[in-house]
Amino acid sequence: MHLLYNWHLIREEDLIIPYSNRAFQYNDGLFDTLVMEQGKIRFLTDHLARIQQAMQVLQLILPEPFRNAEILAAYLTQLGEQNNLKNKLVRVKIHIWRAPGGLFTPEQNAAECLISAQAQNPVAVVIAQAGFATTVQNNFSAVSFFKGPFATKYVLASLEKKQRMLDELILLDAQGHVSEALVANVFWVKSQVIFTPALQTGCIAGITRKNILRLAADQEIEVQEGFYAATDLEAAEVVFTSNVTGLRPIAAMGSKKFMLDHELITRLQAVLFPATNPS
Repeated sequence: MHLLYNWHLIREEDLIIPYSNRAFQYNDGLFDTLVMEQGKIRFLTDHLARIQQAMQVLQLILPEPFRNAEILAAYLTQLGEQNNLKNKLVRVKIHIWRAPGGLFTPEQNAAECLISAQAQNPVAVVIAQAGFATTVQNNFSAVSFFKGPFATKYVLASLEKKQRMLDELILLDAQGHVSEALVANVFWVKSQVIFTPALQTGCIAGITRKNILRLAADQEIEVQEGFYAATDLEAAEVVFTSNVTGLRPIAAMGSKKFMLDHELITRLQAVLFPATNPS
């Protein structure tokens, strides 16, 4: 496999990450995951905006490819082709961290990056059984809207999911409000209204979440963002998660079963992920 390391193509076996790497030493960075389909990055402009916002919060200097969507797309396309992924569904992961120097106080704000591109593994269309996390909780902060190397809570939650033999876990915030799923945002429908947790619950500002809200506004679908108890979600007609791989309904949480089909989800899916829908 080939990688892009500081915008240079290298072979995976030639990658050398120095001990001074600040992502390793201090979790001083971020990462973002994108999907490339037929050579086109899904929601590239929105991904780039979130990367720019995160780098601004971290006070990192933007390299030119993170200032211009066309330049970034060209690099990602080249990487995909180098890995023989043309015409495949591709998972692109971008790691960004501060250049070495200093202890907790950095000596510089230059950014380094590592980008990988691999075939996207198939994802189950339906989440069979989900539950609420009991070992970790979300907390809102200036950095909670993006993904970073400080992802310990998601690792612990994933271990809990595995131990409980569940297919998905829903995280709550410190006050017991529904926040997000492990690698996705969460939505539910009741009485033709779509509900989703506010970003202030500590959930990731998901790119697909952003596009769902935008599309719902355009199509005059009522959406309410807010602080909701677990019982609010359990009272829903249908529950689904969203990330760049698509929208996935949850079949059940414990003994509570949900609908798997709803015309609102069908409308969103048809516009946001048309290639994943049957012709």
